[in-house]
Amino acid sequence: MSSLGSASSDNNGEVRLAQLKAGPQVLVVEDHSVIASLLTDDLNEFGYSVVGPALNLAEAMVLAGTSTLDCAIMDIALGEESALPVAQILSDRNIPFLFITGLMEKPEGAFHDVPTLEKPFTTEQLRCALQQLLPSLEGIQPDL
Repeated sequence: MSSLGSASSDNNGEVRLAQLKAGPQVLVVEDHSVIASLLTDDLNEFGYSVVGPALNLAEAMVLAGTSTLDCAIMDIALGEESALPVAQILSDRNIPFLFITGLMEKPEGAFHDVPTLEKPFTTEQLRCALQQLLPSLEGIQPDL
């Protein structure tokens, strides 16, 4: 039996359906398709189900507001737009998240204490960040 995940559109406007597995649902928000693909591969290998990846702010906001999620991993900057509106949606829904960034600065204000991984990061750093982000899922999480 397979279940369909969330629908999203790529840069060509084509709709993509993500296949969901039984693991925790992780929203991936990353505007660089290669990085998004690598993150998706790592998360699938860890036993997580990926929602997205969302490649732009509009798509990320829809997925953050409507998807069943256990956590999210998102780039702070999506092209020239800030992903902070997505962070606000996740925060309002009490969904834990972490930022990934190639910038040396962390967001100020309400999100200054959100965990942040600086690019480039290793698979092991991602694994550790996820374990800290989802300690309440320790019993359900795959062995990371």
